[in-house]
Order: sequence, then structure tokens, then C-alpha cells
Amino acid sequence: MGKDFFDRYPLVQDLYLEAEQQLGFPLSTISFHGPESELTKTYHCQPALFVFGYALYTILRKEIPRLELVGASGLSLGELTAYAACGAFDYKTALKLVGERARLIQEASQKHPGTMVALIGSTRKQAESIAQMSGCQVANYNAADQQVLSGSHSSIAEAIKLAREAKIKKVIPLDVSGPFHSRYMEEASMAFFELLKNLTLYIPSIPVISNATASVAQTIEELRQSLSKQICHPVLWEESLHFMLKLDIELFIEISPRKIFGSFLKRIDPAIRCLTISNVETMDELKNEL
Repeated sequence: MGKDFFDRYPLVQDLYLEAEQQLGFPLSTISFHGPESELTKTYHCQPALFVFGYALYTILRKEIPRLELVGASGLSLGELTAYAACGAFDYKTALKLVGERARLIQEASQKHPGTMVALIGSTRKQAESIAQMSGCQVANYNAADQQVLSGSHSSIAEAIKLAREAKIKKVIPLDVSGPFHSRYMEEASMAFFELLKNLTLYIPSIPVISNATASVAQTIEELRQSLSKQICHPVLWEESLHFMLKLDIELFIEISPRKIFGSFLKRIDPAIRCLTISNVETMDELKNEL
């Protein structure tokens, strides 16, 4: 994840080096070589995803400066990346936020062990009903027919049973280290808000759509509330995509290790263009197309 950009661009090497110095662990080694058991730990995974996304965004702006950005968003940790890319805080501040967010969420997950499951082919009403009956919560509203549930191991086991009985098309347990975007993350959310209160933040130059509200923060206080609330609140991703569509975006560019969100957009409007940048090859393809 990101190694080909690291090998080609000295700027990316500098970003990884700065992250390693600030975070105190070999981020590039874990990102590029694993082992997977280390990379999937929350404390490593979130900074790895952030630096990968921020580095690719930085190269995108350098290689295709004529791109006119009219809006940005990111799912879960990706929202921090979007805010950093759009100028809400600098890279050093972002690393501090990402590191602390990961630590707080990892501590909450150890205190309240749990997991998540994706329901593909379910309606919102079905997902909410299964969550209520099993004692878990809806963590992600990704699309009209895809939601993610989060909760304790026992509640998710019951949710899986209920979903299969309801003949949901696909019931996919997720390989995650905790019950993210649920009530079990409330302490982490409050602690993160206290951290945000003591940092200098700016309203981004480009609108960033919040996971928690599917709208744009208008004040610094709203920005702080947005970033902290999303830790324990459902991700309103489908609503966020609808909001972005109102911005008359001609081309969506997804920065991700693999294609994920284009399919969500296509469910709203099959004519929408979405290109994914995951490696140097896809970056070069985008440069040639534009």
C-alpha cells in the first residue's frame, strides 16, 4: 500500500519519514511489508491509511494542478484525510490527530470488545430492525441496499443469525478490531473532542462533507463536533454522496487501496464517472485521460 509512490516520489518519502518520526513506529515498513497482523491493528492501520491517502492526494495535485476541486469527503478515518487535504489543519497536526484517534479507539475496543458485519442486499429498515432485535447498531449507511452493523461479539453473532434467517443476499463479517461507530466509542469521541478544542483549526478552502451530518461544517465548533461525533455515530455515506452530487461534480476521484465507492455512486446514478487512484499505474492513467 503506497510503496510504488514511495519509490517514485521523494515527496512521498518525506511524508512517511515525518510520520514515522512523529508517531514513533516504522510506518513505511508495516504499510509496505506487513505483517498483516500488525497492519490491521487500529494504532497502525489508521495512520497507514491516512498517510497513504494524504500522500496520493499531494501527488495528484502536483501532477494534475489544473484539476478544480469543488468538494471532498472520506469515510470514517478518511474524513480526517479530507480535512487535512483541504486545509483545515496542517500535516503535522493531522498526524497528531490521527495518532490520538487511533489510540483512543484502540483503547475503547479493548475495553469493549466487539466487531462488525456488512449486510448487502438489505434495506435500511431491515438493517435497523436486525440491529434493534440483536442489540447492536447500524454503523454505516453506505447505500440504499448496503449497511454495516457494529456491536459486541454476541450481538453481532445474533445479528448474523437474524440476517441469514431474513435471507439477506450477503452477510459478511468484517475483519476489524472493534465495534466502530457505535455507543462503545463514546468515551473515545469525548476525549477526541477535548483534543480538538486545544488545536488551531480552519474552515477548509474546499467544502468537506461530514460523515455524521452529511453536510458541511460552517464554524470551527461545528467542525470539532463533526470530527468527534463521527467516532461513535453512524456514517451517513449515502446521504453524503447525495450532498456531493448537488455540487455538480463532473468527475469523482477516489483515493483508496482498492475500488470501493464507485459502486455506491453507480447505484445512485449509473452515468456518474468515478476513477480510483490506488497505485502509480492508475495515477498515470488519470494523467493521460485528463
